[in-house]
Amino acid sequence: MTALAAAGLLSAANGALTGVGSAAPAPAAPPEKTATASVSVTCPFADPLGPRKLTVETSATLPSQAKSGTSATISKYSVQLSLPRDVALSLLPAGATSGSLQGAVQLALAVHQGERSDKIPVPLTVAPTPVPETGDVTLTATGDVPEIAINTVGSVTFDVTAPSLTLTAVPASDPAAAPDAPATPAAPPAPPIACTLDPDQQATLGTILVQPTAGPEQKAALGAAAALEDEPPPANEYTVPLGLITVFTKSTIKRLGATVVSDPALLINGFFSVDLDTGGSRVSGSAVFKPATTTFLAFGFVPVTATVEFLPEDYLNSKMIEIGGGLYTGDDNEIWLSTQLNVMGRVSGVKINGVPVDVGPDCVTAKSITLHVSGHYDPFTTGHIKDPNFTLPEFRDCGSGSQDLTKLLSGMSSGEGNEAKIDTYNLNGCTEPDHTKCPEDTLPPKQGSPAAAAKAAAKPR
Repeated sequence: MTALAAAGLLSAANGALTGVGSAAPAPAAPPEKTATASVSVTCPFADPLGPRKLTVETSATLPSQAKSGTSATISKYSVQLSLPRDVALSLLPAGATSGSLQGAVQLALAVHQGERSDKIPVPLTVAPTPVPETGDVTLTATGDVPEIAINTVGSVTFDVTAPSLTLTAVPASDPAAAPDAPATPAAPPAPPIACTLDPDQQATLGTILVQPTAGPEQKAALGAAAALEDEPPPANEYTVPLGLITVFTKSTIKRLGATVVSDPALLINGFFSVDLDTGGSRVSGSAVFKPATTTFLAFGFVPVTATVEFLPEDYLNSKMIEIGGGLYTGDDNEIWLSTQLNVMGRVSGVKINGVPVDVGPDCVTAKSITLHVSGHYDPFTTGHIKDPNFTLPEFRDCGSGSQDLTKLLSGMSSGEGNEAKIDTYNLNGCTEPDHTKCPEDTLPPKQGSPAAAAKAAAKPR
């Protein structure tokens, strides 16, 4: 029941990776996300100052997705750095201990997809900033990133690079001069300081999912679940392996009032595929789930403990649940994942009022449980997918010897109105060496912890 997990991105492309201003405008504004990056750079200031290490904090707003052949806009781009006081004073007129600095920061955004890369120049301006009486001076540079035309499909990553600094003192006004007198001319700017990125650090600002542009006739196919056995792979299909994805699941059985929470599982042999002829995209993979123990009150007052296990339809030969699902853009302009899963449910280890009850080795649902699961999925961080109303079939072969418990178990639990929730976490979604700096919701909470419960309650479904 819980084997749903999805997509990493395609690293195959057609044509140039990026362009500037040449694509048609996007048909609708994609959902946005705030991206940040903090890197250490070394800047070779002139003697006697010498090389100095600076921390460069970058912030920007990125679209979480785009369509191939349309433009992507990176907005609210800013860079903040702290300039040591002695360096700041060296840029003021000789002997000055106060004043203001202004200038420019020139850098580039490195754009990557697989082994392909380009650079987008980003000029930024430092507004006049007073040098404080004590301590370092914090400079903020802002500017516009050129509109980016992405002529590719898949995961496009943006890395920050080391800046080049051109700073000078703001000309001081002479209070004794006539009102219409010109201000004191500005000192010529110092030569640009070309900083270098310090080694062994993560410089990723963010990632954009670029999906194929599909015409109206392909839109239905985008949301359709992919059949794993019945349909041969398209001739013009590109496939890449998924990142490391862990899956958390919770199922609620209405008639029992029971909740089954599975231990986290990993998606293995996961792949993301795109048919470049139709624009259809799909995911596939396998997962195995450990048996989960749950406790409930049968008939409202009898305490029952049981172990529940979700298995493939061919459970006698394998425990691996195969999945496949379609990735598409929903009406809310966010990425959705949709699929149908067919699994068997098996019950064992039953205790009624603490007394073991033998239900036999093969107490399973008489037919497979059909789940129609869908929901929001961010391939770079998390997914939250569910079936809000699945039917639990009756059981078969429950009991041992002359004791047949099949009707009892079916009467207590089988029926409609059950819910399955699936949360997926792409463990490659955070590239920070320090996991405490990972974006919100990138790493999974500890199952069953108060933080996990609060996070689940706060998350929109």
